[in-house]
This record gives sequence, C-alpha cells and structure tokens, in this order.
Amino acid sequence: MDIRKLEVFTTVAEERSFTRAAEKLHTAQSGVSTAIRALERDLGTSLLDRTTQRVELTEAGLALLPEAVRILAAVEAARETVTQVGQGLRGRLRLGILYGLTPGRIREALVTFRAELPGVELWLSAPGPRGTVDHLERLREGALELAVVLTLGPVPGIEQQVLATEEVVLACRPDHPLAGPDVDLAELADETFIEFPPGWGVRSAVDQAFGAAGLTRRITVQMNDMSTIVDLVRLGLGIAFIPRSVAEQTADLRFLAVRGRPPGYRVAIATATGRPLGPIAQRFLRIARAAASPGSGPPTGG
Repeated sequence: MDIRKLEVFTTVAEERSFTRAAEKLHTAQSGVSTAIRALERDLGTSLLDRTTQRVELTEAGLALLPEAVRILAAVEAARETVTQVGQGLRGRLRLGILYGLTPGRIREALVTFRAELPGVELWLSAPGPRGTVDHLERLREGALELAVVLTLGPVPGIEQQVLATEEVVLACRPDHPLAGPDVDLAELADETFIEFPPGWGVRSAVDQAFGAAGLTRRITVQMNDMSTIVDLVRLGLGIAFIPRSVAEQTADLRFLAVRGRPPGYRVAIATATGRPLGPIAQRFLRIARAAASPGSGPPTGG
C-alpha cells in the first residue's frame, strides 16, 4: 500500500466518480482504475461498488476512508513542515465553502493567501445536500482542514471563529400581495415557500424563528442553490427567505424585513477540535481572522 493509492481512493470516495476523480487528480481515468484495483489487491477486499451511474463505498471502503484521510493528512503535514524550510510554504489547502453564501471577506482572504503563498494549491469544496452538516462531518473525518459554515450556536467537536452575522429577509415578487417594507411571521400561514433543505443555515434559522413563535409554514419546493431559489421566486412559484446580503445584490424583487423575531445566522470558519492544523491552514486562518476583525470594514456580499 502506498500514499498515492490512498490519495486516489479518498478522491474517488469524495467524488463518487472515477471520471471526476481523474479530473481532480489531473490523471487518466485508467490510472485511477488501476490504482484502486491495486489497493484492493493489497488489502484483499473490494472497496468500491461500481455501477454505471455512481460509485459507492463497500463496508470495507467505509472502514478504510477515515483511516486513509488521517494518514494523508499526517503525510501532508510532514511534507509542509519540511518544505517550508528555506522554500516557503508549499502544499495544499482543503477549504469547505458555501456557494454564494461564502462571505466576501473569505473571498478576499483567498486573494491575499494566494498572493502570499503562490506555491499552495487551493482545493475548495462545496457542501453536499445537507449543507453545513456535510462540512462538519468532513472536518471531523479530516477530509477538510477548514470550512466556512452557517451556525446558530456551539457544535460538538468543532471550533468556530465567527466572521459575520447575517439577517434573513423575505423575498417575493413586486406584485405579490405581501409586498411592502416588512411582515410578521403570523401573516405567512397561507403562503407557499421555497426553502433550503434541512441542515442549511438559512433553513435552520427560519425553522428556529417559526418554532419560537409557535407557527408552521407550507414548504412546496426545496433547493440548495441560492440563485435558483431567487429565480423561482421571480417565476412566482413561492416566496423565500434569503440573506440580506443576497437581497442587496438583487434589484427586481421585493424584500421584507421580519418584525418581532427576525431570523438570522452567523457565518463562521470552523476547524475540528483537537486536530492540529498544518502551517498552510494556520496561515489561511490567520488571514481570514484578520479580514474579519472589527477594523477591516463591513462584511461584503455572500
């Protein structure tokens, strides 16, 4: 068993596709298949179930994945420690982001980071269907070193540095009967909603606000892409709660503040408790914290 085979295995496990893994590793798909077969021969067991549509982990593959991730993280940390001596930092930063919900300050931090460490590769990973929950699991497993998350409070096994607080507003068409400056949650009982799936920070914040008010709502569409949600509101499929920073970049819809208990969430950069960061991740975390400091100006869109 060698490190390259483990890297190929973890990439296939993450992408659930030999083709996408080959693209990410900048190698031929045949090379990916050969490495996986060799690893399976080394271990004497099948690690992946291959179908025409998708690749799934076998029971043995599920058992190997966290160990492989830990081994690769340790090797990467050792490599970073050695190569930084006299050469400057080189290696890879594995950072979880949140599509259009990643604050402008994080994007600015990436620019600063790249200028300071041009030899470092940036592996930016979007979340799976459960949003922040997926990022948190990958942090605990070691597949990510840092992740931008939407949080409403403490999370076991995770340390969070809050970067910004985001208000959630209600989006509707200009000709909607509700269109006005503000709205109370109690006025929304008969409306149909377009929502993020459970586990996403915006959804959790809205669920919490409705629960605190003793109210429910009717969700008819679930979607984890912000731009699509905004488009569906334009088409009249329903109304939606979105971050104010997104609303400020959208001119053709009406956005209502919520009276009483306005839903909101915090954007944080998260790490796994008890897992030391390598020098590359530490450098980015320092840059991100500096960008989020009180003297760095207001948060920009996300």
